[in-house]
Amino acid sequence: MKLTKKLAATLLASAGLASALVPLAASSASAASQYGCSYPRVCVYSGSFASGAIIGSFQDNGYQNMPQSIQNDPDAVVNTRNDDSVWLIDTGAKPDRYICIPAKTAAKVGSYDHPEGGTWANKVDTINIFGDPDDGLCSGSNRVQQGTVPANWP
Repeated sequence: MKLTKKLAATLLASAGLASALVPLAASSASAASQYGCSYPRVCVYSGSFASGAIIGSFQDNGYQNMPQSIQNDPDAVVNTRNDDSVWLIDTGAKPDRYICIPAKTAAKVGSYDHPEGGTWANKVDTINIFGDPDDGLCSGSNRVQQGTVPANWP
C-alpha cells in the first residue's frame, strides 16, 4: 500500500469523516490490518471500530456461535479478509436474519436498520465467514447487504 493512501486514510479517520461503511485500503495481493483487527480476522467491537474495544475476533471459515459473553453486544465489525464475505446473524429474529459484510470492509452495524425494528447494533449472536470459493461480495455487491437466512442453512 502506498504511503499516500495510508496518510489519506489516517487523515480521514482522524478528521472523523469515516462513514458507516469504510472499505479497507488494501489490494487483493496484500492484506491490511485495520482498527486493531489483524489480517485475516473478522473483529467485532463494542462501540465504533475507530474508538471501541474489540470484543471478539474470528478467523475460521464457517458458521460459529459467538461466545455467550459477547452475544448481542457487537456495535461494529471489521472484515480484514481479502476475498471472503461475512454474515453477522441474528438468530433471535424469526426467521433468522443476516447482515453481510464484504471483504476488506469496516461497518458500524448500528447505522443499518434491522428488519424487525431498531438497528443491527446489539443484535448479532452468530457469525459465518465464507471461505473459498467466495468472491468477497454480498449478493454481487461490495456494499453491506441484508437478508433472511434460508431455512435449510447451514
